[in-house]
Amino acid sequence: MNKEENLRAHATSNLPCFIHECPLHATCLHWMTGQYYNHPGHVITSISPFFPSANTTQCGMYQKDEIVRYAVGMMHIYDIIPYPFACIVKKRLITIFNRKCYYEYRNGTRPIPPYAQQQIARIFNEAGWDGEIRYDDWIEDYLW
Repeated sequence: MNKEENLRAHATSNLPCFIHECPLHATCLHWMTGQYYNHPGHVITSISPFFPSANTTQCGMYQKDEIVRYAVGMMHIYDIIPYPFACIVKKRLITIFNRKCYYEYRNGTRPIPPYAQQQIARIFNEAGWDGEIRYDDWIEDYLW
């Protein structure tokens, strides 16, 4: 999927921004997806130009258009670790992410963003595991 197709696919699910004068608009995903926003209604929820930091270099809604690496699936994440570690880690991960999100991450139906990968690594380390954490696959996409 090329960049334009990706932006078009996420245009309706990402909050659009139509502030063309913003100094950050050239690299902001909100502004980029706003260019492909095609809503048939008369009312659109978008980033307000009256938001205190909007249209400045310190915009709180700024979402950089950088590609990040998502992990996909954790079906074999516990294969190489001892059972007592696996029990502790699984309970803590379900507590942090909630059961639904945990199983979506585990089954690969929801890609695991970098911040969640860091949380998973932290939980493994706190449980006493300092070895490799194996995910099923990797993809690269914008950090939506």
